[in-house]
Amino acid sequence: MDGRDAVSSASTAMEIIDRLSAGDPEKKKYYIRLFLDTLEPELVNLRAADVGSDQERIRSILHKLKSQVQTIGAADAHAMMSAHEQTIKSGGGISQSELDTTCDRLSTLIQNLQDLLK
Repeated sequence: MDGRDAVSSASTAMEIIDRLSAGDPEKKKYYIRLFLDTLEPELVNLRAADVGSDQERIRSILHKLKSQVQTIGAADAHAMMSAHEQTIKSGGGISQSELDTTCDRLSTLIQNLQDLLK
């Protein structure tokens, strides 16, 4: 993810969080934490996944994550996760490089959300 994608994801996330919270600063923090509480542990699970042995586990994690990233407006991350999920679902597999790229994108998104709490 280049810098523009990161800024775009943060801006979109903030727009959606603003709508959900109706501008209330405490509600904003609540929704950001709610998203982080879901995304952070799944990133750990995704990083721990072994592309050589259990692609179904990776598919399951991606399935959980893609709806979360879509909710906060990270369209690029959602598209990547959807494509990987579909590849695995249709009997294929993703490479370690593809998994690493997905984890990096998710990590950047998490960092952007954490920055919104500051």
